[in-house]
Amino acid sequence: MGKATGKDAAAGKATLVALHGANWARDQLQGLVDQAHALLDPYGEAAMLLKQAAKFVATRNS
Repeated sequence: MGKATGKDAAAGKATLVALHGANWARDQLQGLVDQAHALLDPYGEAAMLLKQAAKFVATRNS
């Protein structure tokens, strides 16, 4: 995102994670990945790279 991790929290700014918790944020992210996969399903193998990219972005470590 172009800024240091935790910068908003240190500045006292509200974040979705601070408001709802890390588990909620992870659940939301997984829901979005699942939705992306479902929307890409009609494209079969042609969409495999996009599905892998969505999963990679959601599961990568900084």
